[in-house]
Amino acid sequence: MRKMILFLLTPLFMLPCYLSAQPRTLNGATVEAVKGEFTHNLKTISIDSAIVHPLADYFESEVNSIHAYLLNAVELTTIERDKALRSLIYFMKELSLNLARQNLDIYDIPGALHSYKKVLMAVLSDKPLSPVLAMTGPRRSQLMASAFSQYQQYHLLDDIAVYKRMASSPGFILQFLETRPGFRFSDSLLLDAAADDPLKMVYYLNRDRTGVQDKILSTDNIYLKEIAALSADKHASELLPFVTQIAEKKITPEEILTKRKEAPTYFKLLVNTLQAEIVSGEADPIFLKPLRNGIKQKAISFYVNEVNDRHNDTESVRFSSVKGLRAHDIYYIITSCGEELYTSSFLGLYKRMMADFNNRPADSLFDIVQYDNFRVFTRLAANYNVLSDFLTKLSPARMKELLSKFITGIEQDENSALEKAMDIADAIAALAPGTDGSELIEAGLQSNLIRCTDGQHYLGMRLYNILLDVFNQVGQKDGLNKLWATLGDYESLKRSSLENEKGEIVELVLFYGDEDGVVSFNNFLKLFTDKNKWELVKNENWVSVRSLAGQPLTIYANLPLDIKEELDGRAQDNLIAWLKEQSLQPTILVHRGHSYHLDRTMKRLTPSVKLAVLGSCGGYNKAISIASINPDVQVIGSKKTGAGSINDPLIDEINQTLINKSGIYWPEAWKNLSSRFSKDGRLSLFNEYFPPSNNLGLFVLKLFKYYNRFM
Repeated sequence: MRKMILFLLTPLFMLPCYLSAQPRTLNGATVEAVKGEFTHNLKTISIDSAIVHPLADYFESEVNSIHAYLLNAVELTTIERDKALRSLIYFMKELSLNLARQNLDIYDIPGALHSYKKVLMAVLSDKPLSPVLAMTGPRRSQLMASAFSQYQQYHLLDDIAVYKRMASSPGFILQFLETRPGFRFSDSLLLDAAADDPLKMVYYLNRDRTGVQDKILSTDNIYLKEIAALSADKHASELLPFVTQIAEKKITPEEILTKRKEAPTYFKLLVNTLQAEIVSGEADPIFLKPLRNGIKQKAISFYVNEVNDRHNDTESVRFSSVKGLRAHDIYYIITSCGEELYTSSFLGLYKRMMADFNNRPADSLFDIVQYDNFRVFTRLAANYNVLSDFLTKLSPARMKELLSKFITGIEQDENSALEKAMDIADAIAALAPGTDGSELIEAGLQSNLIRCTDGQHYLGMRLYNILLDVFNQVGQKDGLNKLWATLGDYESLKRSSLENEKGEIVELVLFYGDEDGVVSFNNFLKLFTDKNKWELVKNENWVSVRSLAGQPLTIYANLPLDIKEELDGRAQDNLIAWLKEQSLQPTILVHRGHSYHLDRTMKRLTPSVKLAVLGSCGGYNKAISIASINPDVQVIGSKKTGAGSINDPLIDEINQTLINKSGIYWPEAWKNLSSRFSKDGRLSLFNEYFPPSNNLGLFVLKLFKYYNRFM
């Protein structure tokens, strides 16, 4: 489908002349024609009419200004003027081509225009180009190189674009330099590679090959020299996070290794060093990454693995490894390892971190860490439903400061803007309407929308408009359903969308072979004891359950075989292979296992799945990842604790509805389940689960893509 859209779209954006074919005329009419076709196509093919029309007007005005300047610049010779006009034509053509190929989106247009004007003036006045493109990303840099391909500066511009591209993928720099050792910016790339992974550079230094090795050894850079000096040290992996401090004589390897003898002392040294560099502001930010990586690696090996592995132990035993750590040490464990922590591990660490603020304001946490990683922490707190708890422990002024930092300026980094908007949406969902935090978010969204509108920042305008839509609807009855109405009916799931050509629904349930998995599997089978309704067939790897009454539904579930021998994974492989042989594509995927098994289930996800039920703790956090595989999937999960006592009735409700009705209406299903759980005290646990229409981060992602598509 994507290829078909691109095929239909490309002729609209692509112009008859390619870069290599110069236009026969260079008069104003040629520039006008190219500009006119570009703005016409932009206005007619983009779905985002609220943004596109003012954006097209802005583009036309800016091009008119550039065009007028070039025509009237008396200091330019005829040849210089013709070349400059040609660069403007090439710029618009290349911009069209990049939009058609979806290498850029419409919100990149103002930034591309700004870059073009800066490069044009630098070229015409023969000024250095590197400072002009210092903050420009790889795609826009390549766009500039293509626009100025007729100039002698083209090769420099192209090398800058190559440098930007390699610097954005630093893991491939050393391989690149093996093939192009004489690259113009090789010294800068070596520094980028060292900052990304100094241990990989040590590996290259210890190889019996010349080339990159010689270039590293011949450098005058003190940090690269220090890495070379440490490459023969057997403790290099423990020392390299401190390469900046060692090179600047702030600490010696002997001092580091002495502290390494005790895990808490070494971990605190990592945290203290990072804090010192952040506070001083003297360190080159590029060399903070090895230090942050060191904190993450040691947090996992010293603390996270142990806390996760001891999930069945008492709290005092499970969290004994973090006893004696400071609140900000635990903060860095949380913010560095959010994806690796089990839900119960996160909540236990959060509880211990906050205990440090019983006798002092929680505001002081951000004084200590200088707001470092605060956005990560706020996102995790929202996703694990503790954001309200944390905000109540802040002073009103600090709450306002935190939320303002969280909301403001998300458009400044185009690569992360959408992700930050999704984080804000999760915060909106985590805060009850009418609370102080909720009101501060509303005010912040409005002020940022005004700022972006006044500044003609169209990406910011779109994102803050989406977020205000989310905020305004979230507190209203049926508000979320109205939001989803733009994208499709997410308050219901039609049976026809799940059926194969035979009218049958295929459901895949994945179990894991630990003790809890065996219990879950046995409880799951109890749902199908009525032989008048279900036919159950079992073999050595899986069980199939086929409906005998109502509409056809077949459920396949692997047996929870011994996890230590990885027999559960083999059973899943065998089941999935058999389904493929039978041309059976599951449209419902159910994860039955702890959160630490969820990544294994994610690997089983296919585009055919239309409903994913994540029965583990913290399933909410995987909803976005699932949407990236299948944008139309509906997701059910828990923000905190997943429980079999909820999962079994939930699955039963889904299956019974699909057998007896033409589809599921989620508000009705949730009402039925709420009524059921309110009678036996499980309602609070069920309230941690979210139906498909209640994932606001997912809504922001989908709505942004909706507005960013072409008709």
